[in-house]
Parts: sequence; structure tokens; C-alpha cells
Amino acid sequence: MVDVPFTPFPPAFCRTLLDASSDPMVYKDAAGVYRLANAAFLEMMGLTAAAVLGRTDDAIFPPAVAARLQATDRQVLRTGTSALVEYELVHAERSVWLEVRKDPIRDEDGHLIGIFSCGRNVTRRKERVANRAKRLRHEIQQRRRTEQALADSVRTLNLILDNSPIGISLVSERTVRWANPRFHDLFAQPAGAIAGASTEIFYPNRMSYEEFGQRHYPQLARGERVDVVWTMRRADGTEFFSRVIGQLLYPDRPQEGSIWLMEDVTERRLAEEARLAAERLKHEFMDNMSHEIRTPLNGIQGMATLLAKTPLSDEQREFLETLEECVGRLTGLVEGILDFSRLGSGAPVRTPFRPRAVVEGVVQSLQGVAQGKKLTLTLDAAPDLPETVIGDADGVRRVLAALLSNAVKYTAHGAVTVTVAAHRMADAGVQAFGDVSQAAMEFVVADTGIGLSPEQLQTIFEPFRQGDNARTRRFGGTGLGLAIARQTAEAMGGSIDVTSQLGQGSTFRFTVAFDLPPT
Repeated sequence: MVDVPFTPFPPAFCRTLLDASSDPMVYKDAAGVYRLANAAFLEMMGLTAAAVLGRTDDAIFPPAVAARLQATDRQVLRTGTSALVEYELVHAERSVWLEVRKDPIRDEDGHLIGIFSCGRNVTRRKERVANRAKRLRHEIQQRRRTEQALADSVRTLNLILDNSPIGISLVSERTVRWANPRFHDLFAQPAGAIAGASTEIFYPNRMSYEEFGQRHYPQLARGERVDVVWTMRRADGTEFFSRVIGQLLYPDRPQEGSIWLMEDVTERRLAEEARLAAERLKHEFMDNMSHEIRTPLNGIQGMATLLAKTPLSDEQREFLETLEECVGRLTGLVEGILDFSRLGSGAPVRTPFRPRAVVEGVVQSLQGVAQGKKLTLTLDAAPDLPETVIGDADGVRRVLAALLSNAVKYTAHGAVTVTVAAHRMADAGVQAFGDVSQAAMEFVVADTGIGLSPEQLQTIFEPFRQGDNARTRRFGGTGLGLAIARQTAEAMGGSIDVTSQLGQGSTFRFTVAFDLPPT
């Protein structure tokens, strides 16, 4: 073997080799003075060779950065071993994270003469790690907020359930899985005693339990809501009326169970039954009274009619006319009171009818009275009125009769006009004609009578109100006609309003919507 003596590389070659590397490299002597810095280091930090070589870290970097670099250098010089460190270099506006390997350099005698550092720019990696850490912190914060919100919601829901005045339970396969405190109170059960129990214990008997299941559990299976009043039984044997509302938690997963709400409605049910019984008694009484009052009135009226056919003196005939007038007023009074007592006794009866015929019939029935007072009574019906509508014909007749008779009564001279118009209603609003299902009709009764003051307009639709005592003495009546008309109109879903000036007449508008028959 031939011994080839080692020939040191020329300095220019070493410089070229170091500058060719993309990794930053520096060499500092044992005193910490920079003796070499390659092009990658200078370019990375925006420095020149003159600004680095022959200087220490204190002269180049901020104090905190310089102190960190010197600390790692001292560790390498003290231990005489290599070190792998990671730190941030900051100069001017530049900031770079480096992963650096520091190796001790020895002379031929083995003495430490400096440190050679070779680094790798890990700024992007640090940024990615920092971004991931930031995202992770954000996700953790979001999760904590979500968990806190969920915990708050659960706590709020538990408070609501625990303090609800309604009994609430979760039932699966007709077995109670959970029930709130009110549910236990409702069935006189101690706290926690209901969970796991069959719902059969809440019914008066086995038959009632099975009947409820047969009637209402098929509704649940179809995803429908159960809402019914049922007789239930407490643990102490007492029975009560309960409103029972039930619905599946998840219609597509009926096995998950259903939620049930129960409320004791015994007092409400008994009060309603008592009200209905009282209502029935009232109507029976009024029907009996109607018969008992009408019978003698009809007898008096019939006898007066027969008496009028006999020879009478002028004085006797005057007495007879007064008698007939009193009987007529009394009959009207009785009819008004009876009609008022029947208000609210049931829903309006809806049947097909011809509105033009109804209006013409009401106008014709009062034509004689109007002519007797030398009034002009006219009807102006729009030519495009629907031929047939579906609604409460008797209600319309009653409202129009009240408005028209009122107008004729309080008009001494001039005219009374009845106007009828209609517009057809579509889902999106009102249109003239088309494929629509409803028609809104407006009935207007205008007169040239005595009119109403602003004060009288405020109370004109109240029962037993006629404006003033002078009007009552002059025109008679009970003051029920307009009250009956308005309540009848509202029961049909309509409305009545009035405009008037004292001494210049009044205009009443009755508006109501009717269904149109299918075409």
C-alpha cells in the first residue's frame, strides 16, 4: 500500500464548496467570532459578509437571539460534543426558524478552536405545525364551547322537565322508561317508582287499557299525533279525566319509543259538561217560553183579526188598531229576545244557496212597510254575483233583515238602498274571475234616515242600546237587532261596520266569504 500524503484543499475550493450548498453554514472561533459564513446564510438573513465576519452574535442579532445562540455554543465547547438544536434567528424584519447541527472543531493537538454550524430552514414546517396547533386549539375551544352549550341545554331541559306542570313520560312497548316528577304526582306514585312499570297500571281496568291501544297506537305507527281525553286511575284508586298527547320520538324508528304528555283536566271537563248542561237547559227553557208566549200572542192576534171582520164603530176600530200594533211590537220584542238567547248555540249550518234570491226575499218582505212610510226601497245587485254559494243562508237572511228593518224603521222620508257586490278570492289575493274556491260578498244597506252621532257609533252594536231614550219612545224595539246581526255575522266569519252622520243617514256594510261549489 502506498501512503499518499494528505494535501489540504485550497481555501478557494472550500469557499466554493460551502457557497454551493443551499443550507446555511457558519464557522465561529472559540471566542464566538464569525470567521466564515456561506452565501446561503447571508442571503437568508439579508446580511453581507462584511456585516458578519469578525463580529459576534451580540453585534448582529437582537439580545434575546444572541443570548440563545451563545448558550448553545458554550454547551458544545464545554462538553466537546455535537448538538442538534432548533431556534429562531431574527434580523431586521426577517425571521427564520433553523434546525442546526453544531460540531466542535479541534486543531491537530486536539484543542477546541471553534464551532461549525450547519442548519436547515424549517420555517415552513414550523408554520405548518403552528397552524395545525392553532387549528387544534380552535377545535378544542369550539368543542369545549359545544360541550358547554350542550351541558347548559341538558341542564335547562332537565329544569323544564322537573318543574313542568304537565306529566311527561318516555314509553317503549307500553312500558315506562322515564317519567318526570309531575307524572309521578299525577298518578300518586313516589319519585322513581314508575320507571319500568307497564302503562296498564294507569288505566281503570284491562279493557280500558286494551281499548286505548287498539284506538290510538295505530295512529302512532302512522307517525300521527295522539291527542285525546281519557279516563285514568291513580295508585290510590281515584279516577280522573286526563288529556293524553303522544307522539313517536322518531317516526322512522318506532322501536325508539314515544313521548307522552298527560294533564289532569277533570275540573275543566266537569265545568264544560256543566256549561253544556246549563246551555241545554237554557235552550229548553227558551223553547218552552217561546211556545208559552207565542200561544197567547197568536190567540190575541187571531181574535183581533176575527174582531176586525165584525161591525165596529170608528172608536172600536181605533182601539183594535192600537191592539194590533201592540201585539206586533210585543211579538217583535219576543222574537228579538229569543234570537239573542240562541246566539252561540251552535256552528252555522252551511248549505248551497242562491244569494240573489235570499237578498230579494228580504227586500220583498219589507217592501210593504217601506211603501207604507212612502219610502223608496231599491235593490242594486251586481250582474256577476255567483249563482250559487255555500254558506249559512239563514244567517245571511237574519243579518240583512236586521239591517234593512233598522234602516226602514229610522228613515222618515227618502230612500233605502241595498247594494250587493262580490269578488272572487284566490290563494294569492283577490282577482276578478278565475279558478278560485271562495267569493267575498259585500252587502251594503244605506238610508237617508236620522243618522248616528259619533258617541252612538261607539255603542250601536251593543245589546239593548238604541242611542237614547227618546229614540226608544219614538221608534220602539229592544235594541237587540244590530247586536244579533253583528254576532251572527262574526259567527259566519264575516264582519259589519257602519258610517253615519247625524241627520244625514247611515250606511251599514256586511262582508262575508262563501265557498263556491265545484265546477
